[in-house]
Amino acid sequence: MATSKVIILLTLISTSMGTLEVVRDLVEFNLAGHPVLHKATNWPFDPEVGKRRSRQYQELNGVLGEKAIERLGLGIDGYDRERLEKQRVRDAGHLGGVDYLTP
Repeated sequence: MATSKVIILLTLISTSMGTLEVVRDLVEFNLAGHPVLHKATNWPFDPEVGKRRSRQYQELNGVLGEKAIERLGLGIDGYDRERLEKQRVRDAGHLGGVDYLTP
C-alpha cells in the first residue's frame, strides 16, 4: 500500500518535472545531502597564534587568569570600584582565605 502511494506521488511529480530530475533530486537531497554541505570552504588558521598572543593575555589577565577572574567577580554594572573596596575591607587580615592572625 505504501509503495502504491509512492508510485502515485512520483507519477504526479514526474508529470510536472522530468523523471530523471525527480530521481536526481531524491538522491541528491536525501542520500547525499544538500549541495551546500559539500561546498569547500577555506578558513585562515595559524596554529602558532596562541603562542604569540600568550604574552598579551598574561599582561591583561594574569599568568593563570587571576585578574580576569577578579574582574568577573566585580561585575559589569559600574559598581566595580565599590565592590572592590568592600572585598578589600572584608579580606583585610586574611592571607589566601586563611586568617593569619589566629594561632
